[in-house]
Amino acid sequence: MVLISGTGFLSTGDQSAKGNYGLLDQIQALRWLNENIGHFGGDPERITIFGSGAGAACVNLLILSHHSEVVVSDNSFPLIDGQFKVPLLVGLFQRAIAQSGSAISSWAVNYRPVMYTKILARKVGCTLGDMAELVDCLRRKSFRELVDQDIQPARYHIAFGPVVDGDVVPDDPEILMQQGEFLNYDILLGVNQGEGLKFVDDSEGEDGISAASFDYTISNFVDNLYGYPDGKDILRETIKFMYTDWADRDNSDMRRKTLLALFTDHQWVAPAVATAKLHAEFQSPVFFYTFHHHCQTEARPEWADAAHGDEIPYVFGIPMVGATDLFPCNFSKNDVMLSAVVMTYWTNFAKTGALLLRAVQLLYQVGDAASQDTLCGVPCRSCRVSLSPC
Repeated sequence: MVLISGTGFLSTGDQSAKGNYGLLDQIQALRWLNENIGHFGGDPERITIFGSGAGAACVNLLILSHHSEVVVSDNSFPLIDGQFKVPLLVGLFQRAIAQSGSAISSWAVNYRPVMYTKILARKVGCTLGDMAELVDCLRRKSFRELVDQDIQPARYHIAFGPVVDGDVVPDDPEILMQQGEFLNYDILLGVNQGEGLKFVDDSEGEDGISAASFDYTISNFVDNLYGYPDGKDILRETIKFMYTDWADRDNSDMRRKTLLALFTDHQWVAPAVATAKLHAEFQSPVFFYTFHHHCQTEARPEWADAAHGDEIPYVFGIPMVGATDLFPCNFSKNDVMLSAVVMTYWTNFAKTGALLLRAVQLLYQVGDAASQDTLCGVPCRSCRVSLSPC
């Protein structure tokens, strides 16, 4: 189990509480798995990790962390000076699936951990001063008192999450990827068609987005993510220009659609595509998918596309069981079929590192070579698979 919120990712930015305890728990679990999976009929050389959203960001960070590596000797390496063998680095896992999340999304890593730690300390009555004393005070608080505190991060960011600590996460994730600071893993990652629904669904009523609300939302978006003292107006106007449908600029429904595209592109698509491209450039086998379907539910607006998390019930076969409290959907036979296909893709990837693309081509649309180049930068090894019912 991964510790959550302040209990798993609280950080003071120094040795008092370095943070990333949730990641260290995951790494320790992987070490145990490597040592013991054979006793359960498993193969320690075929371990796949996967997660969605924040879990996908953790998957990406585990790929980049040297704590996910172990040093082994290999008899095939020659002796050096007749005494030492060349050390061989291998991963605690071999394949990774990142669903709707990347370590370079704005909400994946906390770059202001001390600020949120002090907010938490203040809320539970700990004195702000020496960090070691502050952490000691927090440790004396009950688990319930800590997790019950409502600490809201800046919009599009995270209050408690992984941090760049120089150890578990040695540097900014994008820099690590640009420098190739990772072992080559088989990677499957992707996004849903309308990931940014939660940012649009609560912005206005059912009649679309007004021009004033559209302008305000983009201004707020720029302020929270960039806050440039110079050039902010240019950036804001550029975003407005790019995400305005000039052929239908006065249509409130279209404004809502383009805002959804903005949030989806910035928070999920662009980070995922950049992650796929960076890993492919260092010869990691990369598969990229887009998920276009969502189950039918009364809580979902008719205009909404496949939102964040909509792939999850299909990965776990929920349509075959029926509606649950967590997924109160009206599952159809097509949903059952799609879930069977998705589970086949995921398990094929876990077993072999491939999706069996012939089956993909028979059942679903596969992007052509041009779209592969555009998406991941490496043709053939990087495939764009579109998942939606026939």
